[in-house]
Amino acid sequence: MIKEEKGIQVAYEDFLNMHFRIGEIVACEEIKNSLKLLNFQVRVGEKNIQVISGLRGYYNPSEVIGKKVTVLCNLKPITMGGLPSEGVILSAEDQNGNLSFVVPERDVLVGAEVC
Repeated sequence: MIKEEKGIQVAYEDFLNMHFRIGEIVACEEIKNSLKLLNFQVRVGEKNIQVISGLRGYYNPSEVIGKKVTVLCNLKPITMGGLPSEGVILSAEDQNGNLSFVVPERDVLVGAEVC
């Protein structure tokens, strides 16, 4: 289901401060005591970041290792499920409400800037 825009506009300068990169999932596990959260370790170039995401019902942790994903990697860390999350893995919703990773169309290098 496509949701309507909320009317909030982001200044171009704010957009320029967002760092989107192609990442590779190197580890993933379910978070205990959570029905929705997964703990992803994502390589974005030279470093790994931890991303906590509500994708548990959409992906099996063992099946996502090695997948390339699009990541907002300069997010101010927040705590989810008792763990720090340092970014956001971008996903899109299909017509049935299922979420899917936003992935590069071609084989690009891990750490490549999304522009």
